[in-house]
Amino acid sequence: MRTNLSVTDKYVLAVTGLLMGTSAVFAWYGETRLDLCLSIYIIEVLVINQVSVSLSSRARECTGRVGYILVACFAVIVIAAMVRIITG
Repeated sequence: MRTNLSVTDKYVLAVTGLLMGTSAVFAWYGETRLDLCLSIYIIEVLVINQVSVSLSSRARECTGRVGYILVACFAVIVIAAMVRIITG
């Protein structure tokens, strides 16, 4: 039996596969810095959102909203790291 995946299904599978692969690499190398892990995850999702132009307009609107939230989270992580560096 053959089933065709929709564009949205392929998007979800791409994001899931990429994040799982990155998690496996982090686990393999024993990475424990949470800010690094979250930053990499956020950047990956933002890149996938920019690459997935074939989504419907409603889906692009939703991923755009998620993108704004992720950029804000990334900014908070960067600002916290800068404060930690400046204060010593």
